[in-house]
Amino acid sequence: MRKTLEEILEAVWTDESTTSATFDEIRGRCPIPVTDELVEALERRHLVTREGQHVTLTYVGRGEARKVVRRHRLAKSLFASVLDLDAEKRETVACEAEHTLLPEVEEAICILLGHPTLCPDNKPIPPGRCCDSKRTLASSVIVCLTSLDPGERGRVTFVKAKDHARLHRLTAFGLTPGTIVQMHQRFPAYCIRFEGTELAINADAAEDIYVTKVG
Repeated sequence: MRKTLEEILEAVWTDESTTSATFDEIRGRCPIPVTDELVEALERRHLVTREGQHVTLTYVGRGEARKVVRRHRLAKSLFASVLDLDAEKRETVACEAEHTLLPEVEEAICILLGHPTLCPDNKPIPPGRCCDSKRTLASSVIVCLTSLDPGERGRVTFVKAKDHARLHRLTAFGLTPGTIVQMHQRFPAYCIRFEGTELAINADAAEDIYVTKVG
């Protein structure tokens, strides 16, 4: 239900100054069917008000919609600039990510991307607290593979290769988002283990891989 309601909030919110829409506009923007029952559920949560065929976000609803839009557009920026996904694929994945990104992961992505103001579709990304404070250091939620000590594990979040050839080589090895890797040794090369594979990579390649630490 939460995912469904967030999709509708996102469809009502278009930018910082436009926070209302007609039913026809909402249905045209929303990837799911918009019913009276769903809008009533938003009303009960005090997220929208409705007058005839017009739906308006409340103060609280505007804040929630803004968060969803920010997560969606940050995810698209990540998948476009770092993972090099095409427009259709990044839109599909971003639609899922917008409902699951933890606040600290969202912030870390924003910082790592340099606080982008526009997504690949040239739509504005609502700024977050990390943007207002001009933070340049991400929290420890997402870390570079090189920060893992021997025995520590991390789930690959993304690969930020400096060139496409390296990106393709790393992904061909199986180092794709979601893969859990364990640091085996750090010298003379970074040696990692994952899914029955042991792989030695140099520092340049290891610095391109970002992971979320797991226990």
